[in-house]
Amino acid sequence: MALTALEATTNFITSRNIREGETFSLASLQVRYPNKDELLAVLETMQGDGLIENTPEGPYRLTGAGYLKFFGHPPTADDTIKAIMSEIATRGVKAGKTFLWLPMQEHLELKRFRPGELKPALEQIFNNHWLEQAQLPGFFKLTEAGFAALGELP
Repeated sequence: MALTALEATTNFITSRNIREGETFSLASLQVRYPNKDELLAVLETMQGDGLIENTPEGPYRLTGAGYLKFFGHPPTADDTIKAIMSEIATRGVKAGKTFLWLPMQEHLELKRFRPGELKPALEQIFNNHWLEQAQLPGFFKLTEAGFAALGELP
């Protein structure tokens, strides 16, 4: 359990990779830090700093300033492509070999990438002919061009 209400709130936002415009509730924070008064004080300070806003429906919404404070800039399309290709390289996939996409996608989502960012990046990777659909659903095959692209990663 977090030591302070501020740590609990910060850990909650960062561990769930909450994005700008996404909401969370006081009740969900109280699971991590049960002292409601301290949480409300932290949330009020965060609102004053412009990091979150209270919505009319009740939940709190992370603002653009809040996202920048907790995560920095959102990943660009190039960042997402590099992350996917780096994940392929880390797993030791060789040219002509197939791999299951879902575990890789889940791992990338834990690193802050969202399906809405991964899908267009994956489409670009397919357009670059770095990957091909494998015969089995959910499996992709790394091409020779894709393997060469792995060597060009920073």
